[in-house]
Amino acid sequence: MDIVPKTEVAPEASFPEEFARYWARVPEKGFFLCLLAAWCVLFEFWGISSFNFDTTRPSLFLWMYHAWNMPSMDSSQGNLIPPVVAVLLWVKRKELAASMAGPWWPGLILTGLALVLHILGFLAEQPRVSLVALFFGLYSLVGLAWGWRTLAASFFPFFLFVFCMPVGIFLDGWTLPLRIFTVKLTAWICGFVLGIPVMAHGTTLFDASGKINFDVAAACSGIRSFVALLAVTTVFAFLAHRSIWKRAGMIALTIPLVVGCNLIRLLVIVLVRQAFDQEAAMFVHEWFGFVTYSLAIGCMLAVGHWLREGPPRTA
Repeated sequence: MDIVPKTEVAPEASFPEEFARYWARVPEKGFFLCLLAAWCVLFEFWGISSFNFDTTRPSLFLWMYHAWNMPSMDSSQGNLIPPVVAVLLWVKRKELAASMAGPWWPGLILTGLALVLHILGFLAEQPRVSLVALFFGLYSLVGLAWGWRTLAASFFPFFLFVFCMPVGIFLDGWTLPLRIFTVKLTAWICGFVLGIPVMAHGTTLFDASGKINFDVAAACSGIRSFVALLAVTTVFAFLAHRSIWKRAGMIALTIPLVVGCNLIRLLVIVLVRQAFDQEAAMFVHEWFGFVTYSLAIGCMLAVGHWLREGPPRTA
């Protein structure tokens, strides 16, 4: 009987080893790091010209951090975007390493545009304009250091920085129609399906007895859930699908998911108020959002599984 020699499987490289391997393949490292440092210094010491959100320094980074964590801005998802971008860049490390060709001087035009945009935002006291300039400038530095192919390969991770933009009052015009629509739909379902005599007036749900009297405030409109879920769905769509129409369909799915989950939340609040008391209804108001958000994620994953793509066919 022949004895087949046992082949040893090479152990997987640890993260530091893997990082060192790909970092060694990156050309013009010093050039890029110098550009990155200069860009960050600019926005640290000359980032904003108007101080708000408890900021007392001209740092755009500090302004951005406070804006993300200001309850009225509904932008806490911004804290998660930089780590997500870093993870996606690591996932695409092979493609990025293969695309790097060295300095691409037309990238100076893009960097110049980002600089002009920041100057305009600084002079006009508009930190959001400077925030766009910050991220666009970071993206342009990638092209300047490594070429247009690397720009193309890194487009999607850098695109996610759009979710770092603090929204706040800028979406109030969107929240009011969404609140009114959800309140009217809730009242219709309660009256014609569940037999609960609930009426809608503007953003308020109420009944004749006064037992039910809820005003759907701007924070309850679903905009916060929409922005957060849109970011999650966008990442999932681009990682799970190659087809453009499937990616677009997954991203568009965010709208009915948010409306549907917000509707379920309002219906459960009304039902709990009918069955128990105001305290129980407020408990649902505070905590049931986690249930509906989990439901939205589950629906997204289910649709993504249904639209899953098999491996490319070989001849």
